[in-house]
Amino acid sequence: MTQTIALADLDSILEDLLIGSPMPSGERLLGIEVENLVLHRTTQESAPLDFCRQLIAGLAADIGATARFDGEVLSRVDGDGFSFTMEPGGQLELATDPCANLAQIDPTMSMVRALVDARLSGTDYELTSLGHAPVTPVEELGLLPRSRYRLMDASMVTRGPLTRNMMRGTAGFQLAYDVEDREDAGRKLALLYRLAPVMLALTANSRMVAGIDSGYESFRHHVWLETDRERVGVPDGCLHAETAIDGYKRFAREATMLFLRRDEDLVEAPEQSLEAVVATGIVTGDDLELHLTSLFPFVRLRNYLEVRYLDAVAWPLARSVLALLSGIVYCPYATRRAEELSESLVPQDPVQLRTLHENAAREGLEARTLDGIPFRELAREFLKCSEATIGSETCNWSEPGDLIQVARHIG
Repeated sequence: MTQTIALADLDSILEDLLIGSPMPSGERLLGIEVENLVLHRTTQESAPLDFCRQLIAGLAADIGATARFDGEVLSRVDGDGFSFTMEPGGQLELATDPCANLAQIDPTMSMVRALVDARLSGTDYELTSLGHAPVTPVEELGLLPRSRYRLMDASMVTRGPLTRNMMRGTAGFQLAYDVEDREDAGRKLALLYRLAPVMLALTANSRMVAGIDSGYESFRHHVWLETDRERVGVPDGCLHAETAIDGYKRFAREATMLFLRRDEDLVEAPEQSLEAVVATGIVTGDDLELHLTSLFPFVRLRNYLEVRYLDAVAWPLARSVLALLSGIVYCPYATRRAEELSESLVPQDPVQLRTLHENAAREGLEARTLDGIPFRELAREFLKCSEATIGSETCNWSEPGDLIQVARHIG
């Protein structure tokens, strides 16, 4: 076992792990991970877990890629510039390496999707972009037999009634953005948390659940609000640039530890906060890094920012949302304007913040801020922020034409 962490050193170690190695200025990149459900072509029932496991094994064989195993479970396949990952309930995640602009991502995503479609050709199943399994009840969905998932499933459900839906039935897409330093990280982190209700409403795509209308435009987001409440949502302080980093560190310290790494395997951690377990003298650096991967806030910080609040949608809209946010996050004028616009998305009361997110999940773009501003109107204003900047020499991560799908979706 590596050296254990002293409680007195925890804050500085967390600081280093979270923002100690940001990308240098000028090296800002785009990253995307797209989860898909594997559903029956006709009935939309979820594919059996064994079928999903055979799918990723077949993909590994097709491309002769490097396969990563957790025990006997094939969990990830690394290709040239991309990867496939099998998520807890058999969801297939397609990811590209970080790229300098959106145009560089397109060929890889097209090639990866073609590989999967070819492998599924002749079967009853296809990849589908939805935020939650639409037909099969969560009780009938399997769980990939990894020790990580087993421990999460046992512990997290005691602090959130829809934890099992999250693991087995949900799918989203995640965007990654680089940060330059602590100040830049805090500013971007706060802005992305503020934007969450409107952006998740823009991608809301999970109304049908267990074969019936759930009453939510994004049932997936409702699920995340009812998942282990210690490790999801918006950490205290993270809606303001000045307090975002310290708020995130406090969130990490207070969340219950799930597991420790011992002898190449994971074992259950004492059911206490990270801070309390560190005080017992048994937490190593590896354990701490593992803990940070078990936090699932709407925006995750790990030397870059990972946006996690978006429902899975078809690739044309997903790439357009990536373009929209790249303009806001990476272009100073758009950032300043979006910060001003997002003031209406900053309730002071945690209960009001939860209500705002529940309204977004239930009503999508028809929702309103707590002071009555329509989300659709705000979405149009955020779109204008990107339209004013992207494609210019100083904001060349995407092009104005990349915003068309978002503009059509907003209406």
